[in-house]
Amino acid sequence: MNPLINIGKFIAYSVAGVAIRKTWNWFTKDVDPIPGTDEFDQEMRQAKAKYERLRKRKEEYEAYRKGRWVYG
Repeated sequence: MNPLINIGKFIAYSVAGVAIRKTWNWFTKDVDPIPGTDEFDQEMRQAKAKYERLRKRKEEYEAYRKGRWVYG
């Protein structure tokens, strides 16, 4: 009977360990990347590009709203 209990505990601890690890990875995957890594640089480039796009659109909108046309 004792070996069956040990096998059951081994399986339970293994399943619990995998579940906890996968849950932890799921919780931490949305954390900002560490500065200096390639992933951080890629996110920074995307954020800067989005900022430039939005700034250009705002300038075009402001020019249109005020009646000054900006081409380019």
